[in-house]
Amino acid sequence: MQAREPQTSEPSPPTARRGRHRARARSGTLLARTSSRATAAVITTGTVAVSGVALAGSLGPGATDTDTGAHRIAANSLGAALGTATTPSAASTSGSALPVSFHVRTAVSLTPAVPDVTVNADEPVEVGFRFTTRSGGALADQDILVQALFPNGWTTFKALRTDAGGYASYTARVLTTTQIRATFAGGPELDAATSDAAVVRVRPAPPATAAPVAARGPAGETVADAPTGATTIGEKAVYLASLQAGKPYVYGAEGPYNFDCSGLIQYVYKQLGITLPRTTDQQFAATTRISRGSEQPGDLIFFGEPGSIYHEGIYAGDGKIWVAPKSGDVVKLETIWTSSYYVGRVR
Repeated sequence: MQAREPQTSEPSPPTARRGRHRARARSGTLLARTSSRATAAVITTGTVAVSGVALAGSLGPGATDTDTGAHRIAANSLGAALGTATTPSAASTSGSALPVSFHVRTAVSLTPAVPDVTVNADEPVEVGFRFTTRSGGALADQDILVQALFPNGWTTFKALRTDAGGYASYTARVLTTTQIRATFAGGPELDAATSDAAVVRVRPAPPATAAPVAARGPAGETVADAPTGATTIGEKAVYLASLQAGKPYVYGAEGPYNFDCSGLIQYVYKQLGITLPRTTDQQFAATTRISRGSEQPGDLIFFGEPGSIYHEGIYAGDGKIWVAPKSGDVVKLETIWTSSYYVGRVR
C-alpha cells in the first residue's frame, strides 16, 4: 500500500480572499439593513427623531438604544422636548403609539355692555354685548344667541352678529323687569362662553288717574288700546299684541318678525312671563273656559271645535281681536266675524 501523503491547507488564492471580503461586506450590509429596519420599526411604534434626539414611548429618560446609541426620552416628555403643547395617546403609556398633538382653543370673554339699566315700561332700550378674547382682542363676525329668563328657564329668542369691534346689540322693549344674556356655542378656534345677565328694570307705573283711553279712527273705530292704565295681564297682552301690527303672517312662525296665529299668542304671553304651549289645540286645552259674551281683554278667542281648533286671536274688547290671519296678510285688529267661538282665559 502506498502511504498517503499528509494533506496540508494550501493558502487561499486571491480570488477566494476577495470572495470572503465580499461575503463579510454583504453580511455587514445585511446587518446594517437589519439595524435600519429595526430602527424604522421602533420609529413607527413610538419613536420620533427631533433635532438628533430620539423620543420613544417605550424608554424612559436617559435610556439609550443599544443598537444605534441614540438617546431617548419618554413620550410624556415629548411636550417639553418640542416646546409645544402635546398629549400622549391612550396607547402611548405602553409604548405602542405616537403622542398625539392637540389644538388649544382661544379663551374668550362675553360681557353685557350695560349690566343694569332702568327704563319705563315699553321704552326702547339698547341691549348690547361685547365679545373679545381674554386678552381684549375684538372678535368680529361671530354669531351669538340672545336669551331671556322666563319662569321655565332661559329661552333663546334672537341671534346677533358681532361687528368689527366685537359688539352686537338690539333694541328691547319690556313691560316687566327682565334678565337678558348672550351665549356663544364655541368653534374650532374659540371656546364657548355665556355672559352674565344684563338686567333691564322697569320703573313702577304711576297710579292711574283716569280710565284707559282708546284711540279711535275717523269713524269711531277702535284701532289700538292705549297703555295708560293697563294694569291686568290681559290688558298688557292686548297692548303687546298691538305692537306687532303689520308684521307678516308666516305659517309656523313664532316671532319676533313673523307670526302665525298661535305663534303670536305664545310670543305675547311669553313677554309677560307666561308660557303657553305652541299650537291652537294645545292652547285651547291650557286655558280656562269662559262663557261666550263674558270675555275680557287678553282672553283667547278660538274658532273651530275642541280637538280641531283652526284659528285664534287675542280679545281686545269691543268685539275685536288681535290676530295673525293668513298667508299674505299681516297682524291686525279684526272684528270677530262669527258667533260660533270659544273663549279661553290665561291663568
